[in-house]
Amino acid sequence: MIVAFFVLFRVFGQISPLGLIEHPPLQCSQTGLSCIVQKGRQNCSDWVRPRSEAPSPHPNVYLHVKSKEDERKEMVPVLSLTLTPFSDASIYALEGIKVLVHEFTTNNSLCVCYIFKSNFSRILESRSFVLDQIVVDPGMTYQVSVSNLPKPDVGGHAKLLNKTVPGCEHYRLRRLRVCLENGSLWDPNMTWSVRDDGGNGVAIELMFNTAQFSDMYKVYVHYDDFHTELSHTVSKDNRTSIIVNFTLNPQQLQRCELLFVIKPYFKRCMEQCSHHQQKVNICSSLLFCAFTAVLLRKRIETIHTDRSYFFQNTVNKGNPETIPVQEHSKILIIYSQDHPMYTKIVLKLCAFLRAKCGTEVALDLLDFTCLSTVGSIQWLDMQKKRLSSTSDKILILCSPGVCAKWNAMCGGCRVVTREDACSPMGDMLTPALSLIIPEFVCAPSFGKYIVAYFNDVCSEKDVPSVFNVAVKYQLMKQFEELFFRLLNKEKYEPGQIKHVDSLGGDDYHSCPYGKSLRDAIVTFQTYQLTNPNWFKMELIDMHEEVKENDLEQEGNTDISQYCNLQNELQIEEIAAPVCTNIVTGQKAKQLLRSETVLIV
Repeated sequence: MIVAFFVLFRVFGQISPLGLIEHPPLQCSQTGLSCIVQKGRQNCSDWVRPRSEAPSPHPNVYLHVKSKEDERKEMVPVLSLTLTPFSDASIYALEGIKVLVHEFTTNNSLCVCYIFKSNFSRILESRSFVLDQIVVDPGMTYQVSVSNLPKPDVGGHAKLLNKTVPGCEHYRLRRLRVCLENGSLWDPNMTWSVRDDGGNGVAIELMFNTAQFSDMYKVYVHYDDFHTELSHTVSKDNRTSIIVNFTLNPQQLQRCELLFVIKPYFKRCMEQCSHHQQKVNICSSLLFCAFTAVLLRKRIETIHTDRSYFFQNTVNKGNPETIPVQEHSKILIIYSQDHPMYTKIVLKLCAFLRAKCGTEVALDLLDFTCLSTVGSIQWLDMQKKRLSSTSDKILILCSPGVCAKWNAMCGGCRVVTREDACSPMGDMLTPALSLIIPEFVCAPSFGKYIVAYFNDVCSEKDVPSVFNVAVKYQLMKQFEELFFRLLNKEKYEPGQIKHVDSLGGDDYHSCPYGKSLRDAIVTFQTYQLTNPNWFKMELIDMHEEVKENDLEQEGNTDISQYCNLQNELQIEEIAAPVCTNIVTGQKAKQLLRSETVLIV
């Protein structure tokens, strides 16, 4: 059955790399000028005249790439040519214009000719022709040849232009269907676990998110000493995530480092799709599993009637300190959609809060169905009312967009980013600020609000002045302090310092969700280094007309993409409690003892 799938995939999955939008039909007639269009896959017919009777070799040409709606009402990348004949004496001999597009990779060609049925010279004013229905593929290079007709028998070289279309990694193209069908937005969010299978080997469970336009995946485990490939080919079967299991025998455990690889089969790239891979060390996980088993046995032996307390004493023989169980806190995140890469950072932070901290997160991107029903103000007010516990907080993530939109509320010009214009929810920050500011300025409400910013991609100057009365946290450098704020506990107390493993700025990325968050931050930071004026580039001038089919504008965002965001954050309850190390002593310089406290 799988073989039959790939046969059909090869036959029907081929998509022409060079096409033409047929509807509406191409037309070139203008007022006072009768014109017909000829098109074909091969070179159009030419006709030649003596040089003295032929027009100028070619018209003036302006070429660029943009996106346009095709017959299926989907946005596709197209070549846009503006052709303007030279207004010299040779215009009396002009009978047509020929455009030939050649794709280097596939050696395919497409020809379009404008044939004038009336004398072009009778049109006194300058005229231009726009040809913007030639469909191209991202990442491909095309040669465009433009010439006047008839051609001179001697000389008369055509105008040659080479154009490389940006690839699907370009953030303005990756949301087009042609790129979605190549997996441009797919993030497998690969996670894995390892356990002893009860014999001499180990069992590995690998889980990843599926993609919208890929129904088949090949998943395999690899390292150089494997004599046989360990792989599974699985189908999606309408699942949003897939779990694949591998069993390794003792001979395959001679090395600790393994490479997990996922090969998708998207509609366009098929077997040439990019692989997603992750190198892991299973030995450290096996040691962790053994250590966890010891802790669990110790827990069963020590916990009797009060199941709200548990501890591990690693150094001192005295009585350990315990921390009681608390219900998981809820947090509402307020932010500005400054850039697609920044929005991804916010999403990765949500995943980290859920998986690592056991925090329930409310975010507009993850609840747009309800939001579109009740409206932005009602949705925000509803989320605020849900924050009933003292540990529930509202996290305000400051960025250039937050500062700019606050200044706009104080009398400046309206600020709208491209992400706001493309989002089904629009700008959610401005209504959020109008709702929370009256309460924020009241002293009793300070404890409910947390102000923070990602110091690697933002700065303290991005914090509006109204928030200067609050403590500002730098993420992820001070995330551990922010976590204690969620617990309503102090990190620094007389004689002791609390510490949470894998939540600090140096080690938060030791877990898969922390690593994904760090990768998103580094990616955006790298982009900012090469584009220092990135925020100005994202602003939309509301006084100018926004053209939907121009590549410089994002175009409409498919609602289904926001549905996929919910799948990204469908995280199971954390299986392990959060460990807190407490360092105590009479002075900060003299650490007398160290204890580890487990919060459950």
